[in-house]
Amino acid sequence: MALVLFARVGWMHWYRGPQTGDEKPVGGGKYNKESLGHEAYNFLPLNGKLLGYFQPRLQPADLRDKNPSNVALERIQAGFTGESLPDVLTVFFATDPERGGQRIVGWFRSSKVYRYAQESNLKARQRFSYFIEAAEGDEVLVPEDRREFVLPGGKGGVGTANVCYVLEADGKPKRTSKWISEALEYVSSYALENASQDPASAKDAAISGSISGTIDQAAGFQSNPRIRKAIEDYAMAWAEKHLAKLGYAPRDTHKNKPYDFVCVIDGAEVFVEVKGMQDAGKAVSLTPREAEHAKKNTNCALFIVHSVTVKGKRKPSVSGGKMIFLRPWDITKGTLKARGFVFTLPV
Repeated sequence: MALVLFARVGWMHWYRGPQTGDEKPVGGGKYNKESLGHEAYNFLPLNGKLLGYFQPRLQPADLRDKNPSNVALERIQAGFTGESLPDVLTVFFATDPERGGQRIVGWFRSSKVYRYAQESNLKARQRFSYFIEAAEGDEVLVPEDRREFVLPGGKGGVGTANVCYVLEADGKPKRTSKWISEALEYVSSYALENASQDPASAKDAAISGSISGTIDQAAGFQSNPRIRKAIEDYAMAWAEKHLAKLGYAPRDTHKNKPYDFVCVIDGAEVFVEVKGMQDAGKAVSLTPREAEHAKKNTNCALFIVHSVTVKGKRKPSVSGGKMIFLRPWDITKGTLKARGFVFTLPV
């Protein structure tokens, strides 16, 4: 198993310091009730780095000098005795103050975890100390409306402490670790918006997450995040295979653009947006960025995989379906309704 640490923090939108509407972490321990939790700056890049904080345990004032709070690195890598451990996947989780549940909010893919808190002289983060260090660009912050993965609490789950290790005190893997493998699968397969590297994408997630009603169901929106992800992956694989078969050399944009593939067709670049759905494919849901890009660019195409069959909810499998390939895709020839947005294909 990879080196992994689960760290509890307070709930915030951005973790980029206090700002209007996101003044301080909510929850995360007694300290956060009266003071600003240091994790408020976890996703603020400074000098090419991110300095992450969580409180392993809050020691009584009379013991802090003799026995300061520390991270048990030997419970991340068995037998480790050093003062800092590199290449650790640090997964941050927090309790959603509105929906409840301890949800994964983001992670550092590869970070250095220190046994003891490190001092910082950076004014931009109020000189707060930190336990975790990562390179800028190695972080993923899940937009609030995408924070769907709930970790189990209590015995066998993440418990009530602010740190959850994957190893027992004797260095052996936890026996009740099924949720750990599921969480790691979620992290490794996550391909939706990254609000840390593209803050505007959080608005896309918020709009997508709020879509409901008859017209939006007709636009193929799937509220179950696992099913939605499975359908998206299925549609992407279908589109990539078909585009390659046509000789268009598709290049995956890895979700950091308002389109999915860049192809070369007749010597020119074409931006291909891919949509998958269980419905008949007469309308698709678009984010504002996708709609705006399609309006501004004439070299766009729309690839739809519709009428797919889904079995299972926890580990959904997708099969069947039909495809529609609109090229060129002229967004002005359909009906665009601004509910974040819904594009109805021309008859």
